[in-house]
Amino acid sequence: MGKHRHNWPEAKKLCRLNQNDIAMAKSLGFGPDSLVRNRPDPKQKWKLPVKYWIHELHFKRFGFVLGEKPEPLPAPRPTTPEEDEETQRLFEEELYWEDYRARNQEDAPKRRPGKAAPPAPAPAPAAPARAPEDAWMDEVFIEDAGDRDVPF
Repeated sequence: MGKHRHNWPEAKKLCRLNQNDIAMAKSLGFGPDSLVRNRPDPKQKWKLPVKYWIHELHFKRFGFVLGEKPEPLPAPRPTTPEEDEETQRLFEEELYWEDYRARNQEDAPKRRPGKAAPPAPAPAPAAPARAPEDAWMDEVFIEDAGDRDVPF
């Protein structure tokens, strides 16, 4: 004896499904046998009936349930002219400050509040003039070479 194979009309009757439930089960990849096998036993109080189980799985995967109307969005509350004027004023003020910051960003260095501006750096001392008899040093030595002549 082989296993008894169920067809969709039998599964519809045994699991108390409608056409939308069957369409959702097919989109989830279930066959009629798997639905009939997943019917809860009276001892399985924790297990959802097949109909609601399919609804839950379909909603998790696709975000909606066939045959159910989506919840309507709440209607936007009407605004008063005073609220519209205030919103417009705040928007214009924000634009003003964005423009102000953009124009003045590079002009002043960033300082901490309450601190005085740092003093301007002193000008670098001029190189001492060489005596004519030391002119040969200009050809031999390179001033301000730093570490450029060191290979490592």
